[in-house]
Amino acid sequence: MGISADVLATALQELMPGYSELFTLWHPLMEKVVLKGNMDKKALDGPYREFVVVQGGPGNVTQVTHGSEVIAGGRNQQAVRGNTYAPRLIYAFDVPGKDLAEANGKQDLARILQHYPELGMLDFHERISDQLGTGNGSGVGGFPTLNGDTTYSPNGTARAGILEYKTPATQGNTVHGLSSTTTTGWQNQYGEIASFAAGGRATMRKVYYACNRQGAKVLGKCDLLLGDETSYLNYITDLDDQVRIVTPSTKEGDRAPEKIRDGVKFLDADFFLEESIDVSAAEFTTAAASAGVIYFLNSATWHMYTLGHDSGKETKGNFATRGPFRIPEQDLFRYEIVLNMGLHTTSKRHNGVVTGGNRP
Repeated sequence: MGISADVLATALQELMPGYSELFTLWHPLMEKVVLKGNMDKKALDGPYREFVVVQGGPGNVTQVTHGSEVIAGGRNQQAVRGNTYAPRLIYAFDVPGKDLAEANGKQDLARILQHYPELGMLDFHERISDQLGTGNGSGVGGFPTLNGDTTYSPNGTARAGILEYKTPATQGNTVHGLSSTTTTGWQNQYGEIASFAAGGRATMRKVYYACNRQGAKVLGKCDLLLGDETSYLNYITDLDDQVRIVTPSTKEGDRAPEKIRDGVKFLDADFFLEESIDVSAAEFTTAAASAGVIYFLNSATWHMYTLGHDSGKETKGNFATRGPFRIPEQDLFRYEIVLNMGLHTTSKRHNGVVTGGNRP
């Protein structure tokens, strides 16, 4: 007795919430954004989201010495609006009707699920991660990238990667619609390591504290570091026997396994090796970035949102499944995994990057 395409679709729908949650817990930035409550599933009023960046205080201060001073009032316009788009990405795969017809029982259903949906979801996740870390995720070039050397195109127009490999005073990218040249405070922190053994940790501490000194007290500290493999291993070697292992936190009842990846502490932040940061890739054009990249992130400044509300039509956009659809004139059933998600920061200056971590 074969397995119907609808049975496969039902099994896939039941598994997808677990896969989606697994991705947020597997990727440290996604996990921290979710745990901070910065995942918004509400529908937008239009095709993009706007957010406000406050550049300074709204008023003036007058010192009263004699009592007859005129108090200066007025209103300083110190807020500007950034914007971000959520790309719509669809991962499609086809299951032959012959495979369904020849399947027999739960064991074969598990085999089909492993060979098609599970591998498809894993592939989709890895492409998103590659895009975020380096900017070269195959087919997902609309998803944001942290790499300021390259661009992404969520709505058909190229936008600059978020973190730049320059000092704040020399940064010039337009990120989320705001110019780093003309928008006060819209610059990330930066440091370059000439030799990890001679000054690697000192440079990392400098950028870490620079991120923490910025503005709003409610946003807290830089709490996440993501580094390429060599930079991460150089840090481990430099620590010698001082290494403290950390793991992403999970709550009881999570579908994801408790231990997904190990990391180490850097001051009060968690430092993870991110294989998706490939500094040998052509997307890293700055010489210092090609010699190592460590992103310093304050997860409280990062936000994710999804588009869509009807599971049976456009889907809810968070790695949601759709199908099966029979492909005309072929004995194939098509299934789709839909991601309609945006990711953005509301404060560049609370985040930073250190380059040159591969230098011994």
